[in-house]
Amino acid sequence: MLFGHIQNHDPEKIALCDEMQTVCYGDLKREIQKRMDALYGVSVLGIALDNSVDWVLWDLAALKAGIPCVPLPPFFTEQQAQHTLHSAGVTHVLFPKELRDTGLKGLAFLPEGTAKVTFTSGTTGTPKGVCLSQKGLEQVACSIVKALGTELADKHLSVLPLAILLENVAGVYATLMAGGTVYLPSLKMTGFANPFEPDFAALSHYMGKHEITSAILVPELLRGLMSVRPDLPHLKFLAVGGAKVSPSLISAARKMGLPVYEGYGLSECASVVSLNTPENDKPGSAGKILPHIRLVENDGEITIKDPAFLGYLGNKHKGEFATGDLGYVDEDGFLHINGRKKNVLITSYGRNISPEWVEAALLAQPEIMSAVIYGDAGPFKRGNRSGLFAR
Repeated sequence: MLFGHIQNHDPEKIALCDEMQTVCYGDLKREIQKRMDALYGVSVLGIALDNSVDWVLWDLAALKAGIPCVPLPPFFTEQQAQHTLHSAGVTHVLFPKELRDTGLKGLAFLPEGTAKVTFTSGTTGTPKGVCLSQKGLEQVACSIVKALGTELADKHLSVLPLAILLENVAGVYATLMAGGTVYLPSLKMTGFANPFEPDFAALSHYMGKHEITSAILVPELLRGLMSVRPDLPHLKFLAVGGAKVSPSLISAARKMGLPVYEGYGLSECASVVSLNTPENDKPGSAGKILPHIRLVENDGEITIKDPAFLGYLGNKHKGEFATGDLGYVDEDGFLHINGRKKNVLITSYGRNISPEWVEAALLAQPEIMSAVIYGDAGPFKRGNRSGLFAR
C-alpha cells in the first residue's frame, strides 16, 4: 500500500530532505533497495539516529524487507535503551556511522507479522513494547490521507523525534502516501538540541523559511511556539495530540493564525484514532474516528478493535482493546475523551472528577508549563503548578 503510492508520484518531486541530502520520489526505490541489501542477516533492526533522510530510508527498507524495526527514542535513558534491545531481541542497531551487531540472537517473542515495535516510556520507568503490523501501520496513514486530502501535506516538517510513532506514521508515512515532501532536519536545526530548553524561535524560523504547510506537535510544544508569536502564513494544518488539549488553547492558537486541530491516538492503534480537520472540526472534541477504526463504548470506556495491534512483547493480543480512556461519541460523530479510567478522583461528596480536564484548563494559561491535580476522598482537590514560562 505505502510503496505502491510512492511509485505513482511524480519522480522529479522531492520526497525527503534534510540539511545534508534530498531524495526524489524517482530515486526512493533505489535508495531503499540499497539499504535492504545491507540488512542481509539482520533479524531485528534497532534505529538510533537523529531525525534525517537516512532514518526514514532505513525504516522503509526494514518495512519492505519484512524485518521488525525498533526505533530507539533519543530521550531514553541508557537503562531503558538496554531494556528495549534485550526485550525485543534486537540483533543489529543502526548508529550514525555503522550498523552494529548486538550479539543478541533475536530470541524475544514477537507476534507473527510484527513490522514495528514501539516502546512507551512506561509509568514505572520500564518501557513497554507494543507490536504492530505493517498492514495496520499503512492503514492508519491511508486513513489520514483520506481524512485530510493531499494538499495539506505539501511540505511536512518532522518536529517530533522520528522514533515517536505519531511522527513516524502520521507524519512521514501519510505525507509520502499523499505525495508531499517530508522535511527531516536534525533536532538541533529546529531548536531541540537541548530538549529541556527548546528554542522555539529557531523552530518558527525554520518553518517560515521553508514555507512548511503541516506539522505535528504535543500541547507543550504548541504553547512554546505560541510564546514567540510566529508568523507562518503557509502553514495549513498543525495537528496537536499526546495529551488533552483545552478548547481555550485551540482558540488562542487560532487567533494567532495557527491552524491547530486536535486529535487522539494510542500506540496500540499505530498512533491516530481520530482527528479534527478543516472540513470536520469541533473544538473540544478529539475529532472524527478514522474510517478503518472500529470503536465502541463499554461502561464509558473507549474500546477499539484495531488490526494494527498484535500484542505486547511476550503476549499475543486477542479481541478488542480496552484503552482505559473514558469518553463518548456525540450525535455528530465526534469523539470526546474525558480522562483516564484509573485517574478518576472521588470527593467526599461522591462526585467523580477526571483531573485531565482541570489540568488542561490550567495548561491553557501561557504562564503555566505543567500542572497536576491530586487528592481523593476529600471535599476538594489540591493543585500544584510549576515551570513558568518567562514572559
